[in-house]
Parts: sequence; C-alpha cells; structure tokens
Amino acid sequence: MKRLSRDAWLALLLFLLLTVITAVSVVQQAQASLQDPPLASYSTQPQGSQALWRYLETQQLKLTDSVGTTFGVPSGVDLALVLEPTVPFTPGEWELLHSWVEAGGTLLLAGTGAATIELAEQLDVAFGLAPSSDAAVTNQTPLLQAPPLHPITAETNFFLRPERDDFVTLLANQTGNPTAIAFAEGDGRVILTTITEPFSNDGLPTEGNAALVLNLLNAAPELGSIWFNEWHHGIRPEVEGALTSSNWLQRTPVGRALLLVLAIIFIGLVLRGRHFGRPVPLHKDVVRRAPLEYITGIANLSRRAGHRTAVLQHYHDRLKRDLGQRYRLNPSLPDEEFINQLASYQPNLDTDALHQLLQKLSKTNVSESEMVQIVREATLFGKQ
Repeated sequence: MKRLSRDAWLALLLFLLLTVITAVSVVQQAQASLQDPPLASYSTQPQGSQALWRYLETQQLKLTDSVGTTFGVPSGVDLALVLEPTVPFTPGEWELLHSWVEAGGTLLLAGTGAATIELAEQLDVAFGLAPSSDAAVTNQTPLLQAPPLHPITAETNFFLRPERDDFVTLLANQTGNPTAIAFAEGDGRVILTTITEPFSNDGLPTEGNAALVLNLLNAAPELGSIWFNEWHHGIRPEVEGALTSSNWLQRTPVGRALLLVLAIIFIGLVLRGRHFGRPVPLHKDVVRRAPLEYITGIANLSRRAGHRTAVLQHYHDRLKRDLGQRYRLNPSLPDEEFINQLASYQPNLDTDALHQLLQKLSKTNVSESEMVQIVREATLFGKQ
C-alpha cells in the first residue's frame, strides 16, 4: 500500500480542521437563532417580555417598539423602557437618550448585564454583588403602593451603590442595600433597578410581580405612552433588510465559510513555504538607440553589400520623377523621349547637362567616391 505524502497529510489535516470549525459554527448559529435576547418585547421564550407587553395593553397604555434607521426615542413617548440591553450604547446614542431624559422624559433601566452597568456608571451609580441569603427585596417607600403591593417575591443578587445623594430608594435587599432607586435628571426622571425577573414571561405571572412592575412604572410623573427599546437588543432595519455586497461575506454562512477556507489555505501555504507564483526577474533599464544609429547602421550595411548601382538607379528614377511631376510626365519613359517631352514644356531646360547626368546615373560599375559625386550633382540639378 502506497504511503501518503507529506502534502496529502497536510491537506487531510486542513480538511478535518475545516470540518470541525464548520460544525461548531453551525451549532453556535443554530443555538443563537433559537435564543432571543433577554427581556425582548417580541420574545415568547421564558426570558422574553411578550407577556409584559400584553399585560400593559390591558392597562390602557399606549405601547411602541418602533426602530428607525438610526437610534432615537420616538416622539410623544413618556417613558423609555430599557430592559437588559445586550448591545452597548455608543456615546452618541447615550447622549441622545440622556438629552431626552433631561428634557422631561422618564427612563426605566432594568438589568444586571455589562451594558446596563455601563449606563448606570454614566449616572454615577455603581453595582455590587450580595450573597444569596440577601437576595430577597422589600419595599422601602410609600410611593410603591399603586396598586397595593402584596409581599414581594422578587429576588436579585445585585444591589446599587449610588455615588449621588439625590435619589430615593424604592426597593432594598435584606441588608438594606438599594435594588431600585429613582432620581431626577434635569427635567426628567430615572428609575434604575437590578430586578429583572418580574419583567419576564416566566416571572410576570408570579403573585405580586405584576403589581411590582406597575408600581415601578407609576414612579414616572406621566405614564401614557411607553417605548420598548429594542434597538439595543440588536433589532436594526439593516439586519432585517436584504443583504448587500458589502455584508454578504460577514452575515451569511456561505460567506463566512469562504472566508474561513481562504484563511486556512493561506495559513497552509505560509507553513509550507511555497511560492505564490514564478519568480519575477528584476527590471533592467534598457537604453534605446537614437534614430541616427539606425540610419548609420543601414548605410553601413548597404556599403558593405556594394549597392552602389542600386543607389544610382534610385536617384536616376527619383530625378526623372521630380522633374516630370509638374507636367505629369511618365518617369518610366526612355531618357531621350523623357528629355524631349520635358523640353517642350520647359524651353530653358539644359538638355545636354540632363542627358549627361542621366547617363552617369545609369552606370553600373562606379567607385564609392564617384557615386557620391554623381548623387551630389543629381541633387543640385533637382534643386535648380
């Protein structure tokens, strides 16, 4: 049995590696497609908040989750509900939301994720982690009595550590650390809580949780229209729209597979150390010859070949052609006949000199110096 070469083993290893990575990617994509973001208003999964949406509809509240091409709070909204954002706020997005709050809006921010903690820090509020024994929360203010609260069953291991002194504690854990606070921000209001279970589909039906959510919402000065922020759950018009040539490779499984194959092939070629093509020779500067060199070269070749008779014949024909061109005379006529016809049109023509010159140009055995002299005479005669 023939043993596999080193190249064959390398190709087999790359193929197996590609297969494993592709399988892992497919599994991860399948899991991601089945898992909605936490507390998303459109999600019917246990961690979603579709039940909260339907519950608030029964309370005669106006709800919206509209998403534009850019981030912004829709007009006419009293309260912005930001539940466990999974996509961090950019500085520009936070500036827009913060300006909206300072202009009179109310922000209810609930969550314990990194994006929520980052927003809380912008409001001078830090997060802390309490032991499980202190997870139960209790009411700390008479404000949370609309509607009346039954014993609260919600729990959270996170608590708030405000670095400001203008807040009101709404809920606290067993050690008295706040888990829900409210404070003014400009002309608006911020309600911040680490409790998320009552907002979920799984937690809302629990006794007392629906009343707790309504109490937190009623902490807003006005509550007529609520906006669910789905922009920071990753819902963007660009994602739902048609794919473009600029995002096809990054967003489709086939495109990502092609990128992966290209990366693996490149790594294999680098490890193998092979050339990508034939070596290209270095450029050499070539100095072109001057036109005079070509003329001199042809003249030297003609001289070495002894083309003196051909040169004289060329000037013989050329002289007759130049002299007879004005009178449309045929240069192929015999010399005597040509001279007679030319003299009939040009009475002052020196026929004897022309006859002698044509005879000289018809010679077949001349030296190089004699050829040059005859050609000179023909040139001067043609200029007369």
